[in-house]
Amino acid sequence: MNHLLRTLPLLISLSFLPCQPVLADEGFAGRDKASREAVESLEAYAVYKMGQYDEARKIWLSLASRNNPSAMINLANMSEQGQGVPRDLGQAAEWLRKAAELGDTRGQLQLGLAYEKGLGVERSPEIASEWFLKAAEQGDSTAQFNLGVMLATNYGKGIKNASPEQRQAAIKWLEKAAEDDHPDAETFLEMLNSLSPAH
Repeated sequence: MNHLLRTLPLLISLSFLPCQPVLADEGFAGRDKASREAVESLEAYAVYKMGQYDEARKIWLSLASRNNPSAMINLANMSEQGQGVPRDLGQAAEWLRKAAELGDTRGQLQLGLAYEKGLGVERSPEIASEWFLKAAEQGDSTAQFNLGVMLATNYGKGIKNASPEQRQAAIKWLEKAAEDDHPDAETFLEMLNSLSPAH
């Protein structure tokens, strides 16, 4: 009982997690579907926290089959950590790709990070930047920062190797990240501005 009482506030806070967007023309049916999916997500999270990974995975697979990006990200995390399934970074990246292609900013950011580090996919700073851009355009400050750094360093080749256009775009994204209170954006911007532009 004490375990349930300790878990209840967490479960209540999770009820506000984003789920499948409801389209205006779906009316009551759309809201009902979203409510059912929110309840299923909570059930999955509750059994996941109790270490019942197989049951959580089963629920999230069902939600993922209905294009629920949060479920896809949870499945990616389970594959990455080897919870309920053998650790498989390639499978994790595939789940992230599905969420990212549905327009989910978390999926886009995490897929960008996978490409940046070569986790489950072939390392490609350029592809990483494409996914960072998608999330950055939706207002994700971490994606804005990561994209700014990628551009400022010419995809990791060094600040002196960035073109004037890359530097200008980098400053734009870093300023947006700073406006959104990214903790490192202001420092990186100051460092970037202290250097003379590449010629």
